[in-house]
Amino acid sequence: MKHLLRRAGEVGTTNSDGHTVGLDLGATSVRAAILIPATVDGEPSVTVHSLGSLPLPQGTVVNGVVANPASLTAALKRLWDIHDFKCNHVILGIASPQLVVREMQVPNLSPAQQAKALPFQARDIVALPIDQVLLDFVPLGIPDLETNQISGLLVATPRLPVLAAVDAVERAGLKIARVDLAAFASLRSIADDHTAVEAVIDLGAELTTIVIHIQGVPKLVRTLARGGQELTQRLVDRLSLSFEQAEQAKCEVGLAGSQVEVATALTEGIRPLLAEIRSSINYFRSANDEVTLERISLTGGGSGLPGVARALSEQNGVPTSVVAPLQHIRDRSTSHDLPDDSERSASAISVGLAMGAAA
Repeated sequence: MKHLLRRAGEVGTTNSDGHTVGLDLGATSVRAAILIPATVDGEPSVTVHSLGSLPLPQGTVVNGVVANPASLTAALKRLWDIHDFKCNHVILGIASPQLVVREMQVPNLSPAQQAKALPFQARDIVALPIDQVLLDFVPLGIPDLETNQISGLLVATPRLPVLAAVDAVERAGLKIARVDLAAFASLRSIADDHTAVEAVIDLGAELTTIVIHIQGVPKLVRTLARGGQELTQRLVDRLSLSFEQAEQAKCEVGLAGSQVEVATALTEGIRPLLAEIRSSINYFRSANDEVTLERISLTGGGSGLPGVARALSEQNGVPTSVVAPLQHIRDRSTSHDLPDDSERSASAISVGLAMGAAA
């Protein structure tokens, strides 16, 4: 299933060499995943061609918004040069705390008619003025023959941040083939095919995305303006550490390590995020009391925080584990060695974006 927010002109999602590229703009780094579509036993499949990342100067991307376009453009050019990437058609991932994803039913209209009708159908759901958002409708299933209505997902996100990101990327010589939601990308790369009801949580530096699906269909999507950087900053403020020292202590000690001052500060600092995650899960449970949440799968750079999986499991009464983003991909590289962090969860969004284009 493909979840699209925007199609740009006639730019194809597959490059001339057959590769698909997912591009993730994070708060601390930009990441690209290049995959090769294939078919195995008659089913779509992909292999990894290359994964690459480059740190971003602080303040380049803030809470999913490109705050310094020139810095991002320069970083993308350098990323492509360092890794000698030849593909320039990319699928761009976006994330925003103002993102709205809601289930709704709409009349079964042609794409052109649907585009005209969607603003009127969405105006009672979206808080922002309709002319300030990008809208899309993702159909799920087939139309009801009796009502001629089709069920699906309304997707709405602020317009200007998306346009700013697109402009900065294109100034780097890249072509946007599609703009997709980072949340849906995480779902593609992380969701367990054998789990009917699952929460996929991407813990980023500044944003945390929660997607709860039932048999692959998203039922709840939320983006929280909280992430791992606020924990690092808490250590800086509380323990008078440098940012680098605080980051190292966070990753080594975590929530239950032997350095009591560090563990206590992190445990206190993460409580608001854990509370918001629990609130989202409880909301899902109250609206879907006929199903049982089976597991929580963690991804994102923040998922490596020692003790966070256990804390989420104990808080929500659900088995929780960190999942590698390449679990659905045949584990081989065709022309490039995979970088040391290829199995790290920070690659989940870029991998999921490329998977969506290859499906």
